[in-house]
Amino acid sequence: MAATMKLSLTFILLLSAVLVVFGDAQATCDLVRCKQGGHITCKNYPGQKLDGCACVCAPKDGKHCVLRLDDGSTYDCPKTKC
Repeated sequence: MAATMKLSLTFILLLSAVLVVFGDAQATCDLVRCKQGGHITCKNYPGQKLDGCACVCAPKDGKHCVLRLDDGSTYDCPKTKC
């Protein structure tokens, strides 16, 4: 029972840290540490794979940016971030 409680507490703390980093509107790419690997593509940067593994790393003037992780998953970046 104690091990389950420790694991649950660890998960909650880890989740909280992730939400703080990725949920903060003022977050910058400098705060993001990538372990999963990936890149960003934007319509107005044709043929370029831009560095970054989170939408906060997309260029401010990017149009229709997509986060592409190395595991094959893709995420449309919100217009406010791109």
